[in-house]
Amino acid sequence: MGFSEAVQWWEEWQLRILVLGSLSLQYFLFVAAALRKRRTPSWFRSLTWLAYLGSDALAIFALATLFNRHKQRERASTHRSNDVSLEVLWVPILLLHLGGQDGITAHSIEDNQMWARHVLTAMSQIAIAIYVFRKSWSGGDERLFKATILTFIPGILKCLEKPWALKKASINSMARAFGKRVHEATGVNSLDGYVQAAARCVRDDSDGGEEPSDGEVNDKPYRLFVDLPYSYFVRLQNLKCMVRISKDEVQLRLCSGLSNTFHRLYTKSEVYKGRRGGLLRGVSVILTFSAIWFFHKSDREAYDDTDVKVTFILLWFTAALEYISVALKSYLNCFLNLTGLPQPDQVAQYNLIGHLACNKKRAILTLRLGCLDRFCCMPAAAGESSGSITNLVHDHITHGWRHCITDVATYRSFNDNRGQWTLAREGCGNLETRLQRPFDESVLVWHLATDFCFHQASRWPPEAARHCRVMSNYMAYLLFVNPEMLMPGARHGLIKAACNEIMDLLKMHQLRNPPESMNNTAPPVEADAELAKKIFRTLENSADSRFAHDALALAKGLMGISDRGEGETKMWKVIQGAWVEMLCFSAARCRGYLHAKSLGNGGEYLSYVWLLLWYMGMETLAERMQRTELHENGDMGVSPIQSAQENDRARSFLLPIFTTTTNWR
Repeated sequence: MGFSEAVQWWEEWQLRILVLGSLSLQYFLFVAAALRKRRTPSWFRSLTWLAYLGSDALAIFALATLFNRHKQRERASTHRSNDVSLEVLWVPILLLHLGGQDGITAHSIEDNQMWARHVLTAMSQIAIAIYVFRKSWSGGDERLFKATILTFIPGILKCLEKPWALKKASINSMARAFGKRVHEATGVNSLDGYVQAAARCVRDDSDGGEEPSDGEVNDKPYRLFVDLPYSYFVRLQNLKCMVRISKDEVQLRLCSGLSNTFHRLYTKSEVYKGRRGGLLRGVSVILTFSAIWFFHKSDREAYDDTDVKVTFILLWFTAALEYISVALKSYLNCFLNLTGLPQPDQVAQYNLIGHLACNKKRAILTLRLGCLDRFCCMPAAAGESSGSITNLVHDHITHGWRHCITDVATYRSFNDNRGQWTLAREGCGNLETRLQRPFDESVLVWHLATDFCFHQASRWPPEAARHCRVMSNYMAYLLFVNPEMLMPGARHGLIKAACNEIMDLLKMHQLRNPPESMNNTAPPVEADAELAKKIFRTLENSADSRFAHDALALAKGLMGISDRGEGETKMWKVIQGAWVEMLCFSAARCRGYLHAKSLGNGGEYLSYVWLLLWYMGMETLAERMQRTELHENGDMGVSPIQSAQENDRARSFLLPIFTTTTNWR
């Protein structure tokens, strides 16, 4: 085929390829919309993003091509008007494609905020489609005209539904809508009364009356995602249910609440809810299938045979997609289970020592290029681990209601702990000074100390040790990859500073104690267990007083617990309690907007902990920010002098990174 023949073929098939490509993208988006509720690979999310943006561009380009083809045929001396008449039926089909899929109105939370732009885009798309149809229609076949009009109606409706769904799901619109509602004046109306009633409910749940039904549990916690509190009545009802259901059902409640929120924020569920929405959706599907019948009865023999086949493909597959979007929603969960993709409640993992042990060159590269952060993370912990950690959080809060919370002061104090309560309860007050530092530094120190204890254990660690390591690796993952969710103001550079510090420490140790081998090449990088022991020994023989040494001192203090004759079980009990408190502390201080944003990327386990805290009646972020009285040491539990000292130390840790980065550039 020569160049001129290829150009001629492209001119003939260009529009057909565009409309069929637009149809293919719609099917891909339909599948991707269901899969993105799970943890899909980054390359698949990139394809979904490209398809989300490219589907509109492809449909608009197809409309422009159809209009240009009509102009060219108007100028030509001879042309077949019937060909043009058949192609106008593709205009409303492209309009249906421009309306997008019900399950992916927004790809990210920021798309909802741009709903006004989508309104103008939808109006311009509808105007262009009507203009192209008016200019391209040459009259003649009445049944073809009816088929086109019947397809135009659901196409226009669907184009307008998308910006409407985006507007209703925008954070500003939700905040205004929920802010107008007055709290129910039922039962408890004060924080003191609520705390007393909640503590009494948990301590003696038999006084709470009959077990509440499933309908009494609020599994649509949308107000939390705009940082607006619920009434005490709703919170008491949720607490009564959560203390009585089985531990296996707790995870299901959390999954249901976050799944409903995902549909509220990223799909058209709010538009189609109720009888009116269902009726509107049903009418659209019926009109689409009716258009197929009118086209089947039209004068199809007068048109090009290839265009007839393309039109049938477009009509049937578009109508089928509209139908399965409505009728097969209940089967999507079965489809997701068959894919084998990780659940959104799985706990992501990152281990600092494991990162250094896996590949030294790769570790250095990822310290220089932040874009490779996620590639350094380990596979997420299995769903069983997340369920076990959820149970630990549930037991921690239940124990707090029964044995710690008695009034408003103890209620707030319990919500402000990040390990202090466990250390005081277990008689380890001497270790409490290791928590008197900024939260992000505490996470890193306890992460290293947990690894030291894990690899220095005299025997295989118990189940509590594995839970501790999962929580430790997850908190380090948040600090490394998603620090804004860990804590406002958390410093991403702390992980890099600690990595540089440990690498420099190992290099100095190697220079002082060169290997016995005759060659000067560095030995292979040890496995994480061997590397952890090597770092432990190196720190003991080093005179520096840096970040890793604080972790070493903490690890020795924790291991000293087992030296008192109580065994390693007591040590892991203390570490586990501290990590549970830090996990709750972090979740309760993350904005609802960030939890909503993470749902569009497959979800974060921190959102499950955050929602469980609310279900169990803990203090919400809105209440914490509206406190009239603050703790004497502040929310972080750090005195001003200590805070200034820790900030000076943090600057000393981060300075080598900034200097190295500047030189590298």
